[in-house]
Amino acid sequence: MIPLGQRYRLLSPVGQGGMGIVWRAYDEMLDRDVAIKEVRLSERLGTDEHRLVYRRLVDEARATAALHHPGVAALYDVLVEDGRPWLVMEYLDARSLRQLVDEEGPLPTARAAEVGLAVLSVLRAAHGAGILHRDVKPSNVLLCSDGRVLLTDFGLAVHAQNGQNVTDTLPPGIEGSPAYLPPERVRGEPGTEASDMWSLGATLYTAIEGTSPFLRAHAIASMLAVLLHEYEPPARAGVLKPMIDGLLQPDPADRLDADTTERLLRAAVELQEQTAHGPAIWRWPRVGALGSTAVFVVGVVAAGAWSARWDAVGKSDAAALVAGSSPRTVAYHEPAGYTVEVPAGWRHARRRDGAVEWADPASGLRLRIAPAGQQAGDALAGLRRAEQRAGRHYPGYRRLRLETAPDIAGGAAEWEFVWHPGGNAGGGTAEDAAGLHALRSRAAGYDFTFTAPDSRWTPGQRVYDRILRSFRPDRER
Repeated sequence: MIPLGQRYRLLSPVGQGGMGIVWRAYDEMLDRDVAIKEVRLSERLGTDEHRLVYRRLVDEARATAALHHPGVAALYDVLVEDGRPWLVMEYLDARSLRQLVDEEGPLPTARAAEVGLAVLSVLRAAHGAGILHRDVKPSNVLLCSDGRVLLTDFGLAVHAQNGQNVTDTLPPGIEGSPAYLPPERVRGEPGTEASDMWSLGATLYTAIEGTSPFLRAHAIASMLAVLLHEYEPPARAGVLKPMIDGLLQPDPADRLDADTTERLLRAAVELQEQTAHGPAIWRWPRVGALGSTAVFVVGVVAAGAWSARWDAVGKSDAAALVAGSSPRTVAYHEPAGYTVEVPAGWRHARRRDGAVEWADPASGLRLRIAPAGQQAGDALAGLRRAEQRAGRHYPGYRRLRLETAPDIAGGAAEWEFVWHPGGNAGGGTAEDAAGLHALRSRAAGYDFTFTAPDSRWTPGQRVYDRILRSFRPDRER
């Protein structure tokens, strides 16, 4: 392979996001490892959307170059190859906060406060330069083996002082993670410094509690939870609980400012130092290469910017999500596997391949959890295999869509189709057809598939979300 720019040799991918891949590469001129961000966009996007993303990448380069801060990865170069921009940056021996929490569990309060102080320092520097990050989340916070904490991925940043439109959106799937978008941005309003502070609060909640306060089984459900200010109060936050609650206030005017946030974070660190019997020691877990991490939920949304997606939700859908039933649950334990809580009354069966299936006779909701090792491929491949058998089970089967869900880290796919329950494969009308939705994702070594009739899709999301939030893999697995 010819080195990029006659100088950078791509070695291996170390991370992937909505805008492309991050490579570990070798700089042959200066004899050093570097990180290179490559843009890879869906072929379904038009020329104008491609140009918008490329412009954003250049904006990221400018925003990063404008910040001379130890909490921002150094930018070395910007190349244009094959009509696409490539960013050459400092290579970091690090893991994301998301990876750390997934692999090692929630952080102690004092350590989370230290991470928060580091991220806040970057945000203050950015805001001082007129830059809004707009994508603060655990996967964009890196913890390096040398002790540094960095805030990365300024790809959605805007330079308000330079007249950039802070309401600009990107093509679907790369506008930001809905569980970490503040309510004003979900509504399509301009972002502010207070918006970044809200996202910092959601990030610290995740660091301390181990899960996002607003992450739900579906992107629309996540946005609704944000708008309704619906989240479980942090149980492990201790002295940081008032700060987290203050940052997550729905009204930007009511949120804590940077000064107050810094004071509360420092107080948490100092309290730990005062109460410890000896010097506090933070043992860094094994640090690996950067990479994407699966989460225990799936989510799929239709095309369009987040604000457009929210506008498209009907009042009946919103009401169904809010009023989603809270059925009594029973715990199920799969030996040497996992524990999960499912609604009481659901029938379950264990298959020969190790999969466990549950079904609600009343609503038609179905859940399948299977060891991921049973089938190769990603979520989309799994649904394609299922589609090959659809004709035998669903007379008059007709696909509406079968596609990936680019807005969810870890990979997910959605399948929607109609069929004729009466068995009339050829002559049924549209009114006779029944609709069915299926979601599939892989996480924690298992494949999750959730199926719901069209009429139960919206309220079923709430039920599925509760099931997924109860899922706990056995430690020894």
